[in-house]
Amino acid sequence: MLHKGRQAESFARRPGDAFWAVLTFSEDDGLAADAAQSVLAAWGGKAGLDVTVLDDDAIKKDPSLLFDALEAVSLLGDKRAVRVRTSGDKIAALLVEAIEAGDAEPGRYAARLVVETGSLSAKSKLRVAAEKAERTACLQLFAEEAGDIGERVRAALLANGATIEDDALDLFVGDLPGHRAIANAEIEKLALYSRGLGRPVSVEDVRSLTATSLRQDISGVLLAALDGKPAEAHNALDRLTEAGTSPISILRALQMETLRMLSAHEKVTAGDSNPGRSLRPPVWPNEWAAFRSRMNAWPPKRLMRIMERIHDAEHAAKTAGATAEPIVRLLINDLARAAEAAR
Repeated sequence: MLHKGRQAESFARRPGDAFWAVLTFSEDDGLAADAAQSVLAAWGGKAGLDVTVLDDDAIKKDPSLLFDALEAVSLLGDKRAVRVRTSGDKIAALLVEAIEAGDAEPGRYAARLVVETGSLSAKSKLRVAAEKAERTACLQLFAEEAGDIGERVRAALLANGATIEDDALDLFVGDLPGHRAIANAEIEKLALYSRGLGRPVSVEDVRSLTATSLRQDISGVLLAALDGKPAEAHNALDRLTEAGTSPISILRALQMETLRMLSAHEKVTAGDSNPGRSLRPPVWPNEWAAFRSRMNAWPPKRLMRIMERIHDAEHAAKTAGATAEPIVRLLINDLARAAEAAR
């Protein structure tokens, strides 16, 4: 059963007991994660749930993990759930099998299932299975509009007894990343800054709080790599390494930029007359020519390949710990060389 947008958000807060499984998906994976968390919180109630978290790598390495986790009964009698974070492709067949089996045999599994992923096409096997199943809910979340985000910012500030000037709000919202979880962190930072300020948050406040040299350096790495400038990319990486920047932060920034370019391709294909303005963060008219040139060098299929490389690099970086920097540097170098060759 498919729920979209606001209806999906409402369902996530009150999923009820008629469904044993929920699939949440969105081009903003932060939204999908928020919805998954809401479902688990609602199912768990005050007592909470015993949640087993699995991802593509764990399940692909040992497919029995998924079914063992679903069938396992808590020795203490606690309610259980399995939360799966997936790219939507690598383990789709196993997830479809689990969804269909759970739908055909109510009570087969001791645990409930929540799957969260990124954007899924209407033809996705995972999405189709979830939509057809009577006891599985399929939740499609859409990226927030600027007005909705603005209201969330105002509400967060009001909770701290503060307000914000209209121009400052426009600037802040326009600079937010198009990822719910990271945007929430930025909003929280602004709210904490506003506490006890004694006046509305101004444009100067927003600029001083968000326009950091670190963000500029990360942006420099990404743009140099995607524009096919290996030397510039490595120099920018050197500055980030000296500043102690987490390799995971660079990968997350690359993921957001890749998703932004994919969104731009979709808007151009749909005939949007001003696609840059509605991106998160927006691409202004004076920046569009360079951004469009970058899009031409990175068509959707190549961007999806970047997403796969990011996922693999993040897994390797988390395993490597303190020695993760070379993993990210290799990925950035490969992207820069590929773009250089394409030029």
